[in-house]
Parts: sequence; structure tokens; C-alpha cells
Amino acid sequence: MPNRLRVHAFAFPYPAGHDEAGTRLMASKASAEPPAGQAPEEAGQAPEETDIPADPSALSRRNALRPRGEAGRRGGGPAARPVNGYPSSAEEVLQVALEALEAEAKLLNEANAALRLANSRLESEVAARTAGLVQANAALRESQEHLHLIRDSATDYAIYTLDLAGRVTSWNLGAQRLLGWSEAEMFGRLTDVLFTAEDRVADGVPGSELRRVAEEGRAENERWHLRKDGSRFWASGVAMALRDDAGGLRGFLHILRDRTEARREEERRNLLLRELDHRVKNTLAVVQSVAQQTERSTSAPPDFREAFGARLMALARSHDILARRGWEGAPLRDLVAYTLEPYAEGGRARQLIIQGPPVIVPANAAVTVNLALHELATNAAKHGSLSVPEGGVEVTWTLEKRGERLVLCWREFGGPPVRMPERRGFGSRLLEQGLAREFGGEVQLDFAPSGVECRISMALPAAAPPPLG
Repeated sequence: MPNRLRVHAFAFPYPAGHDEAGTRLMASKASAEPPAGQAPEEAGQAPEETDIPADPSALSRRNALRPRGEAGRRGGGPAARPVNGYPSSAEEVLQVALEALEAEAKLLNEANAALRLANSRLESEVAARTAGLVQANAALRESQEHLHLIRDSATDYAIYTLDLAGRVTSWNLGAQRLLGWSEAEMFGRLTDVLFTAEDRVADGVPGSELRRVAEEGRAENERWHLRKDGSRFWASGVAMALRDDAGGLRGFLHILRDRTEARREEERRNLLLRELDHRVKNTLAVVQSVAQQTERSTSAPPDFREAFGARLMALARSHDILARRGWEGAPLRDLVAYTLEPYAEGGRARQLIIQGPPVIVPANAAVTVNLALHELATNAAKHGSLSVPEGGVEVTWTLEKRGERLVLCWREFGGPPVRMPERRGFGSRLLEQGLAREFGGEVQLDFAPSGVECRISMALPAAAPPPLG
């Protein structure tokens, strides 16, 4: 007896070989039909049965996938009849499963297409953000390089930063040039080594300066600092607080500049002002003395005016020479040349001999030496070699004792015979007393008949340099 097919439906996990309802259909061939006249139960066989899907809606969807018309028949025979809405043949079951798989494949393709589109958009967005980050990083590197270039190009300035503990975190080339330490040597170190011993005592200047910057935001300073080799230099500096966007203190920025020359110039000016004050007082005293001595040596007001006026002019001349050199001294050649200049008219210039090595007469001695030369020239013009056209003067000088002593000789020639004066005038007293008293000088004044000779020997006090702190 021909076998019959019994169709069972059972659930299985989605999606392996499934329909939309998540139910697989399976056809199995039943055992031989029961004998005639016997019910299937009596023959020991279960009646043909069809399991109902767990999801009732699956039935309608399965019916939609069921082959219709000729597509549902095999070999051109009549269409298979569904049993309780289920396919009645193995071929039809397989066809239904195939169509379900095709539908599922279509859904998967659509999902894959959507996923590819989403991936494409995500890749585009990632690429755009990556390009933006690359551009931002390039701009940041360029900005950092620009800042480093500015920092390291400022070689006239020492620029360095500190952390909150006062340790160096950066050190530019200007700091290395000015202070002597490289960045590798100073990184992570305290800056106490830059301060003098007196500034470092008991957490003095370094600690107090950082506290002031933390409280006030900045602090300026003018003080002596130390280089790596131990030498001192005067620095003008400013320290500033480094704060983040929230206003929190992150560190300190220091900028120093070498102002040693400016400091020396300032001290030199102060010294000169003090010297000028002293000189003015001395000059007034000299003027008063000259006036008194001139009054004693002249008998008539016209003679007084002439002599006193000439001596004031000699004082003014020495001041002019000193002023041109910043009151640091006067060249002896200039003092002699300016004294004899009024007598160098015509052919007499050949008879004025000036010879000697370069010598700078200190400011405190230049006025007195200039007045002494003026008195000698005035006496020669009145009574000696400069009173006649054929007369002349020879002024020579040398340095002795390794340049510590000046020996100046004044010798007149070609003039009328000289006689010893009956009384000492202002010039003689200035030479013999003024130079000797002020500068430990020795003066030999000889009124020889052939012409007056004067030998002046005096110490040359060294000009003291301005103090350097």
C-alpha cells in the first residue's frame, strides 16, 4: 500500500532556514497505511496531524508564500491540497522554505545596504574629523614653533619659567648666553644660584619675590645677579604669574635683561654730580681766592678787572675741557695748547713748542694746573719771552715712577733778560703753595737771565672707577 506523507510543524531558532513566523516545516514519510477496515488508531498508527504554528499570524504569511496554480503542482498534476492551511507535499514545503529564505536574504541585503551607507557616512565623518584634528595639530605645532622661535630669538633677554615650587621648567638661549647655564643644567633646579649670597639669606629675595608674584600677579626688580662663572651683573627684570583659564596659578615667568652698563652709567652720573657739586664749591673758593689775591697784587681797578677777568677765563677754559670728557680728566696737551693759543698769532706758532706723551690730568688737578700755566703765560707775555716777537716758549713733560708721577718743564727763550721780581705775586704763590699743598707737588721756579724756567713734579692720582655693587 502506498506510503502517505504526514506533515509536522515544529519551532526552531530564527534565522537558520526559517519563515517569518520563526517556524520550520518538515515533511516525513509515514509508515504503511493501516489495513482495510481498521482505523489508524487500531493499526497502531497515530492519525495524520498538523501542528499549529506558535504565531497565528505566521499562517497568513505562509499562505502568502504558498505556490499557486500550476506552480504548486508536480508533473502537471492537480495542485496539492493544503492540510489545514499547510502545504501538502515535500516539494511545496521546500518551495515555501526557499521563498522564505529569499525574502530573508532580501531583508538582509537591505540591512547590509543600510549598514554600508551608515558605515560610509561614519567613515566620511571620521575622515573629516581626522582632517580637522590634523589641521589643528599642524596649527598648534606651528604656533609652538613660532613661540619657541620668538623665545630663542630674544637673545638679549633671559626668559625662563618656574613651577609652583620655584624649579626651572624652561630656559631660553638668551638665558644661556646671559647667565652661562644651559637648559639641561638648569631644568628642575631652583634659581637660588642666580642670586647673591646677601639676597639668599634666610629665604630672602627668591622666596619673597615668588610670594609677591603669587599675590599681586607681577613683580619688578633691579638688583645684582650671578653668572655661572661667579661674575656679577646688574639685571632689570620682571616676574609674572602663569595662570590657566580658570585663574589657577600654574607657575611663574621671569624675564631678565643685562643692564650693567646702564647701571655703571647711572653710578658714573651720580659720581659726576657729586664731583660737580664738589668742583663748583671748590671753584667758588678758587674764584674768591683769585679775587682776593688779584686785589692784593693790583693797585688800580682797571688792573684788577684785567687780571681778574683773565684768570676767570682760564677757569672757564679748564671747565670746558673737563666738560667735553664728562669731568673724567683733561688731556695735558689740551691744557697747554689752550693756554698758549692766544700767543700763536703770526709766525710765533713756530716758537711755541709742546712735546710729551699722552697724559690725562685728573679733574681735581686739572683746574689748578691750568691756572698755573695761565700765570706762567701771563708773566711771559708781560715781562718775558712772549713780550717780544722773536721770543718763544717750550713746554715738555715726562712720566716717572711707572707713570705715577708727572714732571712738567716750562722754559722761555728769545726774550729780554729776566730779573728776579721784587715781590711774590699770585702766580708764584699758586705754583709754590697751591700745587704743593693739594697734590704733594714740588715746584722749582728759576728766574734765569735767558728766560724763566719752571719745573713742576706732581703725583697723578688714579681716577677711581665707579663701584660695581
